[in-house]
Amino acid sequence: MFAQDDGGYKIVHVLSGQYAVSSTEGTYFSTVLGSCVCACIYDPVAGIGGINHFVLPIGGERAPQEQRYRYGDVAMPGLLSNLCRRGAQRERLMVKLFGGRARNDGSYEPGVLNADFALAFVNANGLKLIESSLGGQVARWVNFHPASGRTKVRETRDSPAFSASRRTVISLSRKSA
Repeated sequence: MFAQDDGGYKIVHVLSGQYAVSSTEGTYFSTVLGSCVCACIYDPVAGIGGINHFVLPIGGERAPQEQRYRYGDVAMPGLLSNLCRRGAQRERLMVKLFGGRARNDGSYEPGVLNADFALAFVNANGLKLIESSLGGQVARWVNFHPASGRTKVRETRDSPAFSASRRTVISLSRKSA
């Protein structure tokens, strides 16, 4: 993860296996997703939010310490715990999920597994999902303002030759910039 100054804003790039939390008004998080998934979670009252970027849904408990956040089963509860330790209230948390690019070749589908895991985690923990863009055959560039919860997502296809995925893109936008 590295940061750069862009017009007065601190942009923190979150790479696979990382997470970040902030309540600083001038901070944005940025990540790029293929089959990986990121959760942008924030508390609108406390003005704090965080993002993770996981590669596979499960396996974090068996992974070496430095690789545990590459797995959703560690990355999702870890982000929630960190937000709550820093003042977020679980009942106010808003969740946005992005990523989970599907292949269309019939092979192993980590993107579909990641998206399904993230949705199941949100539901199992009673969290409020307010926006998601999961699946399909698109790469996603995600910018997230943790203090306000605003997101900007850009989607691109590799090639116009790609046909529609077996998995549809879900979009439940209620609040995004």
